[in-house]
Amino acid sequence: MLDEELSIVGVGDGKSQKEAERAAALHGMLLLLERDFIANPPPGLHTPVTAKKGGELSVNLSDGSPLSVERAREYLDYVLGKAPHVSFFVPNELEDKMRSLYDTIRRSELYAKRPRTTAAYHAQEAPKSQRRDRRTHTTRLTAKQHEEKSERMLQALNEYQVEDRVSHIREQRQSLPVMQKSGDVLVKIELNQVTICMAATGSGKTTQVPQILLDDYILRKQGSRCNIICTQPRRIAAISVAQRVAKERGETVGQSVGYQVRFDHKLAQPNGSITFCTTGVFLRRLQSALGESMNGQPESAETASFLDGITHVVMDEVHERDVETDLLLVVIKRLLAARKQTGKPEIKLVLMSATVDPTLFQNYFAELSANGRPAPVVDIPGRSYPVQKTYLDDTYEHLQSLSLPRNQGGWVWQEKNVRDYIQREIVQQGGIVKGPNGEEKPAVDDLELPYPLIALMIADVLTRSDNGHVLVFLPGWDEIKAVHQILLNTRAQPLLGLPLDDSDAYEIHVLHSSVPVQDQQAVFEPVRHEKLRRIILSTNIAETSITIPDVVYVIDSGRVKEKRYDPERRLSSLVSAWVGTSNLNQRAGRAGRHRPGEYYGVLSRARYDCLAVNQMVEMKRVDLSNVVMHIKALEIPGMSVEDVLAAAIEPPAPERVKAAMQDLERIGALDYHQTLTSLGKVLLQLPLDVSIGKMCLYGAFFRCLDPVLTLAAILTNRDPFMAPAHLKKEANIIKDSFCPVMFRSDPLCVLNAFYEWTRLQEVSSSQASRFLNTNMISRPTMMQIQQVKQSLFQSLEKADIIKVIRSSTSMTAKYRRRIRETDPEFNINSKSTPLLCALIAVANSPNFAIRAGEKSFRTSQDKSCFVHPSSVCHAKFFKDKPEAALAGNEKDIFAFSEKIRNTSTQTSSSSGNAMTFLRTCTRLDPLTYMLFGASEARALGHGLECDNWLPVTGSYDALDNLERLKSIMDVCVLRVLEGIGKRRTKPEAPTPKSAESPLTTVSPADLPSGELLQAANTTLASWNSDEEDGEDNLDNLLQNDAQLDRSLSSRELEELESLTTGIVQILDGYAVDRAWEKEA
Repeated sequence: MLDEELSIVGVGDGKSQKEAERAAALHGMLLLLERDFIANPPPGLHTPVTAKKGGELSVNLSDGSPLSVERAREYLDYVLGKAPHVSFFVPNELEDKMRSLYDTIRRSELYAKRPRTTAAYHAQEAPKSQRRDRRTHTTRLTAKQHEEKSERMLQALNEYQVEDRVSHIREQRQSLPVMQKSGDVLVKIELNQVTICMAATGSGKTTQVPQILLDDYILRKQGSRCNIICTQPRRIAAISVAQRVAKERGETVGQSVGYQVRFDHKLAQPNGSITFCTTGVFLRRLQSALGESMNGQPESAETASFLDGITHVVMDEVHERDVETDLLLVVIKRLLAARKQTGKPEIKLVLMSATVDPTLFQNYFAELSANGRPAPVVDIPGRSYPVQKTYLDDTYEHLQSLSLPRNQGGWVWQEKNVRDYIQREIVQQGGIVKGPNGEEKPAVDDLELPYPLIALMIADVLTRSDNGHVLVFLPGWDEIKAVHQILLNTRAQPLLGLPLDDSDAYEIHVLHSSVPVQDQQAVFEPVRHEKLRRIILSTNIAETSITIPDVVYVIDSGRVKEKRYDPERRLSSLVSAWVGTSNLNQRAGRAGRHRPGEYYGVLSRARYDCLAVNQMVEMKRVDLSNVVMHIKALEIPGMSVEDVLAAAIEPPAPERVKAAMQDLERIGALDYHQTLTSLGKVLLQLPLDVSIGKMCLYGAFFRCLDPVLTLAAILTNRDPFMAPAHLKKEANIIKDSFCPVMFRSDPLCVLNAFYEWTRLQEVSSSQASRFLNTNMISRPTMMQIQQVKQSLFQSLEKADIIKVIRSSTSMTAKYRRRIRETDPEFNINSKSTPLLCALIAVANSPNFAIRAGEKSFRTSQDKSCFVHPSSVCHAKFFKDKPEAALAGNEKDIFAFSEKIRNTSTQTSSSSGNAMTFLRTCTRLDPLTYMLFGASEARALGHGLECDNWLPVTGSYDALDNLERLKSIMDVCVLRVLEGIGKRRTKPEAPTPKSAESPLTTVSPADLPSGELLQAANTTLASWNSDEEDGEDNLDNLLQNDAQLDRSLSSRELEELESLTTGIVQILDGYAVDRAWEKEA
């Protein structure tokens, strides 16, 4: 309380008493300011204000130091969520270049034809029915051809039934429980549009149900008319199941059985086939068909062939409930209803799972039945052997009873993470606490897994048995690496004397999405000799669908990596979450597929008793931006995005949907009316997050194609730099060696390493491998980056982006030659490091942070966060490098890919709040941030405020010129995107007098010095405030032409090149000036 009489009471809240007191003091200070009591205190007010000579006042802090205006403003900014001020100054020469480039481009045809309204985004858009879909699924056959092929298929099936070569496979198939229920399966599917197949582990549902359906058609002499799509949640499952089914039918993949996954496909022969694919692949394939089918438009031949050719859609493992599965359920439900109303051929839907709650799915599809009754369920028993389950309580007691010396594994009990974990799970019984209603639930789990203990459990199982493989479930890549390193280092960390690094006795396999599929397939191959034991370290990729031969023992961490997104704070928390009991049962079932097995859970019985049955569905916990874009692409008639998501089997919260829509509007993919913009329509064609897709488009237009595609692949993969626990210091030095000195950036480190690796690949594969080993770089990750990069180039080609950036001289017959992303004409500016940082800023927007203290940073949502220690932008990497310091009074601005809350930093003595870390960071200069990162700015008395949180001060004229350049760059890019794919409907209009000469590529230094445009108060309200008085005649002429041809002219492409070249030279010039200033 500052003064009782005057009712001045400061109120504050905080995570600690100290923070609450500070907030209360600030609140009191604001009250004083509001009443003008600081400058003119009323009599009797207790205040440390003293008068100086000359009537000046000074305010002293509690430590006696004077309070300056700047310090008071910083404190006010802190509490109000404002960032520290950023200073921006440019030399006069560079400011003239910005003004000249703006003036020149503003007189261009490219700018004059910029989109003005929402209607412009859709001008001359060809209806979907007129767009040609190049992909086909089936070939149209005549009735006679169908009859002939069906007869051949029947003959082949009859031969298969008596062929000795596959007699043992036939016997295995017939012994599966699902085959005993095949009649029930066929009847239920025949009589109902939707059927739910509840089949226990080991029943054979995944491999046999599609074959049962196809063989039934063949026996009815209708085989050529049966085409089955089977969706799987993962690539490895789709491929391995396809291979298994083909083998069971005595075929090779590509005959009646095929698969299609990202980066790989072997399609079945059309007309009479089973195709296994990932859920995402099938969902994207539907995008091109749904608009016509559900809009009542006449279908193209390709679309009719695709949809009418499908007889069954089998969705396997529907209990996993990832976003794509839930969205596919919405879409297919709508599709089935639409086809039924229009009298089109019926598509049968079969939902399969071992653990799903059938009631939820029965009721969801009830309205598709004639009488509104729930979808029927087929129950199929499993064929599995008993599995003995042991939890950590008993395992710990057993291992302790061995009284192992240190050189046999006793060292494990001295490891801190093991001791802490045992304390939590055994002593504290899982850390169970009472909930608000008295219910028991586990405490927040802030402990890392006990990797040494898991390794010891593996060794113990191997020691007590003579055969059978061990499957170990771990949550993610880092955990797999940690256990893997211990197993390969048994000389330094012995485990019961087993030589686990002896490849003749033990094979260690890794199943993870980042490992190349061909490497993962090795686990399904027969062992080299009978005594060889396998240890398989896997994520939940091995939980369902796939069966690994001879697995008898399962060791289960009980965890899974789960990404949770807070839309209000833009905070992604990568959590090592506990799975549900249904998942634990699935994992245990893996041990009993071939003979009686054993399951060892790395969790206590008390923990197990408190787990939920299922995990939280993905749609309720992840960022929905990409889901919204999927829905926009589907264009489901009569349904908004909100309607579609509300129709999900378990809808997400409306505020999460709203936040995703706002993000897409900020990026520019949606307009104010939540309609797809020209940018959004192009982004739909790229298999990327929208922000990274936008970076690729900018990189292409700025002729920096090869690096930007590599950066996109890098940002969508994990960090390839590995840091073993015992070599972290060396690993940090290696990673830092690839970092540009003036441009601290994690993505650029990987980019430089990638280019060196690809250079060595051209010299010698052994040199390239040696480079990776020496620098502790993951080969699978580098291979994945290379693969994604090539795929993205193909996507840009299909979206017609490559045609736009080809030089005018190559828009001839030479265009037919094979082009590559490395072609020089696409990479004129690829050596500009400032441009690379600018493109990273486009991908990361609005994820920016500014230094607020020695180690702390501030974002638009967080008052305190930290650069992750693994980032080269962490202070430890350049504290002894004066050449990496900032110039003058500049503040650190960083772009970052994700913000994570790391609960493992908590301790029992901490305040209980996890630390927030910024990952995959890049340092930016103010010009780059404002030109490529910030979405909007508003004028303040002392400068600009970017995105309502980061104030920039400096020369008003320089800021004004930068704002104008930003606005004209953005609208010109929109114009290019609008013009992509447009067809000319009439000859090009005569060139108006006011713009007689086409622009050529010139240096901004040589551009004419335009007249300084005066800034009004309203013109800085937004980056997009580009409308000005005095529109020239060309502008008016083009704007008023209702029949305006919206295709891109060659002149506009030249003007685009002039614009991008000028901006790159400004970026490079600013970087050089900053370097010179720092040296001075």
